[in-house]
Amino acid sequence: MTALRIAATVALVSAGLSAAEKPRVYITESHPLQVTSKGTDGVTPFVVSGGESRENVEVMKSFAQHCPGVVVTSNRDKAAYVVRLDHEATSPQTPFLRNNKVAVFNQNEDLIYSGSTHLLGPAVKAACSAIAAAERK
Repeated sequence: MTALRIAATVALVSAGLSAAEKPRVYITESHPLQVTSKGTDGVTPFVVSGGESRENVEVMKSFAQHCPGVVVTSNRDKAAYVVRLDHEATSPQTPFLRNNKVAVFNQNEDLIYSGSTHLLGPAVKAACSAIAAAERK
């Protein structure tokens, strides 16, 4: 094998490895935990409810569609970025529209992007663009 072929093979393998090493993203929503004083059974001293909503899976699905340059992870400790997406409640004036607020944090927990849109897709695309820009630095 010539030196040129060896160099070409090493370059191809290196390119394949770097493509496989996509940044990991942990997605969360802020739904505050609520603590009530008594459970419905009358025995439990308090009940904790809240946390992440069913919409979180839809956000993950949207990230997989609109942001193929990242890997969505369920392990926050392995994530290079944390994306927090909050959905505002619908209002009587605009029952079919609500804002999606998005914030992206890096591993140092520094805010690198924040914004809001009416639709989920553009919010995810904006977060993805922010992550891609941070990766280029």
